[in-house]
Amino acid sequence: MSKYTKIGIVGGVVLLLILVMYWASSVNTDDYVTDSWTLTYEPEDKGPYGTYMMKELLDTTGFFGNFIEIDKPLEETLVDDPALNDIYFFVGRRNFLKDSAVTYLMNFVSEGNTAFIAAETFPWDLLKNYFENRTAVLNKEVKDSTQYFKFYHQNLASKRYQFDYIFENRLIEVDWAYFNYEGLLYDIRDSIESLGGNTKDEINFLKIICESGTIYLHSNPYVFTNVSMMKRDGFQYVENVLKHIPPGRMQWDKFYTEYHSENKDREKGGEKRQSMLQFIMENPPLYWAMLILLIGAILYALFKGKRQQDVIPAAESKENMSLQYINSLSSLYLQEKKHNKLVKLKERTFLNFIANHYFIISNQPDEKFIEKLSFKSHISKEEITDIFSTFDALENASSVTDQELINLHQKIEKFYKNCR
Repeated sequence: MSKYTKIGIVGGVVLLLILVMYWASSVNTDDYVTDSWTLTYEPEDKGPYGTYMMKELLDTTGFFGNFIEIDKPLEETLVDDPALNDIYFFVGRRNFLKDSAVTYLMNFVSEGNTAFIAAETFPWDLLKNYFENRTAVLNKEVKDSTQYFKFYHQNLASKRYQFDYIFENRLIEVDWAYFNYEGLLYDIRDSIESLGGNTKDEINFLKIICESGTIYLHSNPYVFTNVSMMKRDGFQYVENVLKHIPPGRMQWDKFYTEYHSENKDREKGGEKRQSMLQFIMENPPLYWAMLILLIGAILYALFKGKRQQDVIPAAESKENMSLQYINSLSSLYLQEKKHNKLVKLKERTFLNFIANHYFIISNQPDEKFIEKLSFKSHISKEEITDIFSTFDALENASSVTDQELINLHQKIEKFYKNCR
């Protein structure tokens, strides 16, 4: 195969890879685990500012069933079952409910259902019946890095919960929002109850009675994020917030965490998707990795495409024939009834085994040699002495019988099996 043919093949493969990446099925970026410090409040986001732990808590408590995710306008997705307490649930930095959606939600609550909204900014159309004006909803924010929250219910009032605002693994100062109780309309104050606040009694958790239903408002959505709930105080606090909400069917609104105009809604037409190539291009580490891969493939084709020397096969190492030689020689001595020579051969083999395994070398085994061998092999000195005594007796004998040779062999084999 010529150099240019190889370059053409590699180039074609690279081009095909790019096309496959571009036309491959799109990936849903909502499901990947991230360490991004962006305030998403997404129930699928396992990053610091997602609400994945909140979703798991709702799944495991059992008080709210299998919650429904709202990812379209409220009028199309919010379900009202007369036999259930349906709960509209929202956690986000700002609730972008439109006027028509607010009207639909208020009717939904008036029918005996529940709404829970945790946000720093609430839709004015939802609160205009309870507060004097827009600026009267929230007090001037408290700027601090740490706040201590509490509940007013008598069963929960003894506990204080510490919340540290963490950003990029550092403690930072932020604005903590609280409701302005003095800004409430005077004639509806009997229908509003303060459920919790900080240690200075600045209120962040309200309950509003709306005909047959109830609205719960919380002004610090940060407490429901993963980074907050990973701490014991954060997890316990959110558990106790949920205890205030009557059990029912939870319907989690993800749609109105962002602003949606009518044109934007029509253009969106579904969930956000992007191609694999777009995802790579938007992430510099992946982009450079792909670029290096392509350059490496081209360089490989250019330099490896040249004629090269044929691969030299590895030389086979010489096989040790010593054992085969000894076996052949032993068989020859055995056939010719030369038992004395066979005894000497066995003794040399036995001494060679000792030298290789225990590094004890001696042609004339003495008492010191036997003690060392006994210590290292864990065979008694009596057995070792008996073996060498048998060698001496048979080598000096005028003739060696088959049975004597068998007895010697059995003693040696016993040593091999029991030595260490």
